[in-house]
Amino acid sequence: MQITAENAPAFLDRFITFYDGVILGVSIQAAPGGLATVRVDLQAMDRTEPVQRSDARQYGWCHVQLTVYKAHEYRFLESRKYPNRVLSDGMAVAASPTEFVLDLDPGPDEWSPTQVHLDGEYSKQYVLGERCDYEVTNIR
Repeated sequence: MQITAENAPAFLDRFITFYDGVILGVSIQAAPGGLATVRVDLQAMDRTEPVQRSDARQYGWCHVQLTVYKAHEYRFLESRKYPNRVLSDGMAVAASPTEFVLDLDPGPDEWSPTQVHLDGEYSKQYVLGERCDYEVTNIR
C-alpha cells in the first residue's frame, strides 16, 4: 500500500509513530546511472493488534517493510557514537505527488521535511524519493 499525504497521519498513528521501533535492515538497490530503490525493514507496535498481557505493553509487534522508489538521496548512520537502530524519537514522513520524505531520526521537537538537509543533532537517517509503499507482517 502506498503512503500518501492523505493517509500518512493514519499510517503513523497505527504504528505509534514507530516510537521505539527497531531498524531490522536496510537494502539499497541502485541501477547504474539511475535512481535507487531503498527498502527499510522495521519492527514496530501495531495498534490493530491489541494483546492481553500483564505488562505495560498494549499492542503486538509487527514487521513493517517500507520501500522508497526512485530514491535520489539517502543517509544511514550507525556508529558507536550514533547507535540509531532504535527509533527512540519515532519516525516522520511527508508525501506529495512528486516527493516522499522518510526521516528515521526526527528528534523530539516540531518536525519539518526540510530539516533532513540541515546540519544538526537530528535527521541523520533519511530517504528522499518519489514514493513509498509499505507491507505489514504480524510477529507472533
